[in-house]
Amino acid sequence: MKKGIILLLPFLLLSCGKGNSTQEENAITLVDMVGRTVTFVPNKIKRIVCIGAGALRLYSYIGDLSLLSGVERVDVEGDNSNKFGFVNNSLALRPYKIINHSFWDNLPSCGMGGPKSQVVEKEAIINCDPDLIISLYSQDKAGMDELSSTLNVPVLTLSYGNNEAFDENIKKSLSLLGKALGKETRAKKLIDYIKGIEEDLRIRSSGISKEDKPSIYLGCQANYGLKSFESSTAGYNVFNAAGVRNYLDDLGLEGYQKSVNLEYLVNKSPDKIILDAGGLGLFKNDYANKEKREIFNSIEAIKKEEVYLQMPYNSYYTNLEIAYCDAYNAGMVSFPERYKDIDIKEKANEITNMFLGTPFYDNPNRDDDISDQMLGGFRKINMPLEDFLNEYVK
Repeated sequence: MKKGIILLLPFLLLSCGKGNSTQEENAITLVDMVGRTVTFVPNKIKRIVCIGAGALRLYSYIGDLSLLSGVERVDVEGDNSNKFGFVNNSLALRPYKIINHSFWDNLPSCGMGGPKSQVVEKEAIINCDPDLIISLYSQDKAGMDELSSTLNVPVLTLSYGNNEAFDENIKKSLSLLGKALGKETRAKKLIDYIKGIEEDLRIRSSGISKEDKPSIYLGCQANYGLKSFESSTAGYNVFNAAGVRNYLDDLGLEGYQKSVNLEYLVNKSPDKIILDAGGLGLFKNDYANKEKREIFNSIEAIKKEEVYLQMPYNSYYTNLEIAYCDAYNAGMVSFPERYKDIDIKEKANEITNMFLGTPFYDNPNRDDDISDQMLGGFRKINMPLEDFLNEYVK
């Protein structure tokens, strides 16, 4: 009897050891963007949910959409829903949603999502039965630890950083996603492409002194909602990336400005103005006010019709592809001689195709792309601004 037990024990020990060894060999350990150690077995990941602002967007750039087992309602419900504020307004573009929504329209909810509901909904996530959670709750490290522990599911937290599309955290998050999803080749392709954009923009503005650059005012900048003309940002990342001289920087202002004093622009006009197309409806309403209209019309750049459009890129965080297109547009407005080889339509189609898998700026096979929804896309307004607003902006 004892001899039988002795013979059996080595067999049991060998079996257990082999099983553990195999599991460890297949498991990977990653350090996510908030410093959490996340360990899981990639080939066991069959069901994924994305939570938090911009998580599903980053996943859609790299991941297999057929693995999604649930989605936040903000990425399902229709435009102009008051539940989600401006992010589901038709002027707040989210190309990844427009292009890919058929993959997730019928999936269960993993939470409401949206700027009005930045709360992790554990019960909803449990109902989606995920094997992996991709999170953008980068300000809540403890909460992500608790979520992972409670659900016994790995949580990988990403981050956009503080500089929108031009933050190093973007590249790090894409690399992290690539490793987690077994999509390292795709992630590297995107990262190299972003580096190429940044370098190209830098070279095109190099060697031009500040005094030789036209000053540019950005108006109607969206910031937690659509905004009118006075909304702008000093140190604006898109301008910085393209080497553009920011009018507000010249004034010594810092950061986001909810309401720039119009007297500045009247007394010393910027050389050119770029308007974010998403806020033009609000700007049109302001133009209807006689007192404000007189102020706007006394700004030299508006009188000279040096006004251009850019596309809105912030909606439930940053649409990277649109921000990169905006940087090229800003460079072309500032240094047209340095961009003679660039056709903005072709460039924007190239950029959107890289990130979204289809040209989405001006695609003749679609009627819902950026130029369709945004007044024809990038353009100089070659007519009195008031007339343009009245004729083209609804």
